[in-house]
Amino acid sequence: MINIISYLLIYVGLVIMFIGSIGIARLPDIYARLQASGASDTVGVVLILVGFLIRDGLKLSDSFLGLMAVFFFVTGPIVTHSIAKSAFLSKIEPSQARDEGEDV
Repeated sequence: MINIISYLLIYVGLVIMFIGSIGIARLPDIYARLQASGASDTVGVVLILVGFLIRDGLKLSDSFLGLMAVFFFVTGPIVTHSIAKSAFLSKIEPSQARDEGEDV
């Protein structure tokens, strides 16, 4: 039962990261790409690491995986915010969505 839960967490983490990478490739500007990558990478990596932690058992030697999960959970939003702030200070404008009836 533990193996099923751990593999499910790993699989869900990989799917979330794959969906985020599709968002990075398809979204128009840096701000939208940061939204896709920031949330999906943080959640995906944490789910994968927790899945590995559960699969290997809660031993003292595997506490490093828990520390890595906490590290990614804390630093992921900080990195995303730093990139967004540097883009804003560089005066990178977000792309404007067009209306359906608007002429090009």
